[in-house]
Amino acid sequence: MRQLTGVDTTFLHMENARTYGHVNGVVVLDPSTADQPINADTIRDYIAARIHLLDPLRWRLVEVPLGIDRPYWVDDPDLDLNFHVRGIALPAPGNDRQLAEQVARLAARHLDRSKPLWELYVIEGLEGGRVAIMTKLHHAAVDGKSGMHIMSTLLSTDPACPDPEPPTATTAETVPTPIEMWGRGWLGVLSKPAHGARLWMEVSKEGTRMARSLGLGGTDAWRTVLKSPGRAPRLSFNATLGAQRNWAFGSVALSDVKAVKDAHGCTLNDVVMAMCAGALRRWLIDHDELPDKPIVAMVPVSIRTAEDAGKAGNQVSAMVAPLATQLEDPLARLAAASDAMRAAKDQHAALPAHLLQDFSQFAAPAAAQLVADAAANLRWADTVAPPFNVVVSNVPGPREPLYYAGALLEANYPVSIINDGIGLNITLQSYRDRIDFGLVGTPELVPDIWNLITYLQEELALLGKSVA
Repeated sequence: MRQLTGVDTTFLHMENARTYGHVNGVVVLDPSTADQPINADTIRDYIAARIHLLDPLRWRLVEVPLGIDRPYWVDDPDLDLNFHVRGIALPAPGNDRQLAEQVARLAARHLDRSKPLWELYVIEGLEGGRVAIMTKLHHAAVDGKSGMHIMSTLLSTDPACPDPEPPTATTAETVPTPIEMWGRGWLGVLSKPAHGARLWMEVSKEGTRMARSLGLGGTDAWRTVLKSPGRAPRLSFNATLGAQRNWAFGSVALSDVKAVKDAHGCTLNDVVMAMCAGALRRWLIDHDELPDKPIVAMVPVSIRTAEDAGKAGNQVSAMVAPLATQLEDPLARLAAASDAMRAAKDQHAALPAHLLQDFSQFAAPAAAQLVADAAANLRWADTVAPPFNVVVSNVPGPREPLYYAGALLEANYPVSIINDGIGLNITLQSYRDRIDFGLVGTPELVPDIWNLITYLQEELALLGKSVA
């Protein structure tokens, strides 16, 4: 058994009738390279041959009675791949908009907590004979990097995609009884005072270290490190969510992004942030709500070490950075993005990310759930100023061609999470010479979400003119 961390359980607490704690991904495949049909039956067999290497796909949630401590994962002895792997088909013509609508409907359904928290849909009927595979996996079990590790187990650089060695021992565990979980829960509760004392000593030590590095007194150091780039302006998508989702996707050439990066001496992520700033500026102008100051983005950051590369769970922190939507000139937005990301990285480095994760271990799940439910029921997002406006996440991917059950992977589109108050998520993943974008919103808050895809592509073209 493996206990969830405080960050892991946060993604369980966030769920209600309108919000979902699972992340999704959609890969588009060319089945002509495979020596067998790509459908639910063949993909089910393909996963079955690898399931012993995919820990989060076997894990089932086991709660501690009365929520006195964080829950545990246990290997499910009754794992049923017929339940988890399903097949559907798009009606003709099977275009991108139809795929997006189907994915949005599937994303807006909760996972069954009585079973391992994942589902996979093989979607046939795409234009050109292509096949899509949508994977839903709860964020309590994986973050971006560990999700990529799962995909690396399912994907291969070898078109034959040979099966791995079979397991040498069973992975199934005996599910503990409620009495056993009650005992584990109390042991966890009793251990927290000692852990809290050690954490406080470490916080004090880090505060002194940061004061020296920043040339400030201890109190001023903490105030500087935790200071936000400025109060985020309230936008129309910073509101309480509805239960439905909409999703749009598209791609740009990685080589075009690199050309801008090289020409201006910045990073790939700086160029992406500038593209997002320009696209959001145009969207805000469309809706007559462009503020006269920057909007604020939250940028997830992996704190996973090389030793933890293959482990599941969440090892993630975040940076907060302004997006210069108030600036009209694309190159001025790029310069501002570069400055903002440099400052955000300095502030993020000054505060050890693991301390924030350690603090999250102390809230009893039952109490944390009550707070989350109260915030949702009171619709706090409609009255409280948001800490940031939008999430922008960049997940690096492989450069070589990959195959899924022998089918060539053409694209890998993310479908991430939104929450009350933050009704727009922009996530991108690189693959070969392309960057694949996936944008998630709700029909009420971002009805014209496809416009943002067009604007992102056009913003890169504007930046590209400076290269020529």
